[in-house]
Amino acid sequence: MATDRLHDHLEAFGLSEKEVEAYLAVLRAGEATTSEVSRAADVSQGYVYELAGALTERGLVTIDETANPTVLRARPPEEAMGSLTSRLEEVRESVETLYTEPAAETGTVEVIHSRPTVRKRAERYLREAEQEAFLVLPAPELAHLQDALVAARGRGVFVYVLAVAPLTEDALDRDWAACTDVVRTWDATPPAFVLVDETTGLIGSHGILSGRHGEEYAVAFAQREIASGLLGNTVANFWPMGEDRYVTDPDPLPTTYDHLRTAATNAALHRAAGRDLLADVTLRDLDDGEVRYERVPVVEVRQNLVGDPNNDFPFENNIVFETPDGRVAAGNVGGGISPFYEGYGATVVTLYGE
Repeated sequence: MATDRLHDHLEAFGLSEKEVEAYLAVLRAGEATTSEVSRAADVSQGYVYELAGALTERGLVTIDETANPTVLRARPPEEAMGSLTSRLEEVRESVETLYTEPAAETGTVEVIHSRPTVRKRAERYLREAEQEAFLVLPAPELAHLQDALVAARGRGVFVYVLAVAPLTEDALDRDWAACTDVVRTWDATPPAFVLVDETTGLIGSHGILSGRHGEEYAVAFAQREIASGLLGNTVANFWPMGEDRYVTDPDPLPTTYDHLRTAATNAALHRAAGRDLLADVTLRDLDDGEVRYERVPVVEVRQNLVGDPNNDFPFENNIVFETPDGRVAAGNVGGGISPFYEGYGATVVTLYGE
């Protein structure tokens, strides 16, 4: 590298012009007296001591004041560059900490290589969640999202968490009731996954949020088609592998839901506790429009998110109602996988105890 370019690069690291000239004088000679540096940098000998102090703080030279006259010695390249690299890393971490990410454009897909950015993105998604959040994350990572999870639950967001390796004691020792609704643990390293409201989220290699970060990355998305496929894969392949760690008590009755899967999970918990249920339900017939039934019995809940699974295929989450027109199975509508199997989607459900 030409001396002029090295000069420019060192200034880019924050060295003044005279600091660079003093350092180059020492670097070329290996060691130089203060008078030699004074002549090379064209500064007074008194100012050399100020320059030498600055270069020492940056880890580029050492000062031997036992010698007469005082001698400045260049540190070996690997040590000097290590010091600059360390400073650059500190700058990078500070920039990432302060960085406020602009709002994502609808329908975008983005590759993220930075662990802090992945964390900030997951936190932002949780802050924006309105109905449901589904997370598969290394257990220690939940500490970074604690406040966002608590706030989401406070807004009525239903939170599912599959906490995966490393399942450290400290990571699992938390107030699950404050930040989640359903928690499972699995001592494995599946991809990290965050999805809110069946539309927006990210998926990435386990290592992007665990252990020493290397070449791992995550992909952020804001598309229902991508979200539904990834959620279906997660519910089918990863969620069943977990062991129950915490399950919330079901909502008090009556409660009204505009998200069928949340209604189905709560209905499953009530039925597991031996409660019979009635429902007011507005169904969207995929062919003929909407129909409403009042105080119809809930005769079955087919799902695999809490308790023993009883669905026919992995992503089947529905409620079966006994209506005057016969039994009707209703799936979710308005997001994620449409109720292609059931034929009806429930837009509003109010659950009552019989």
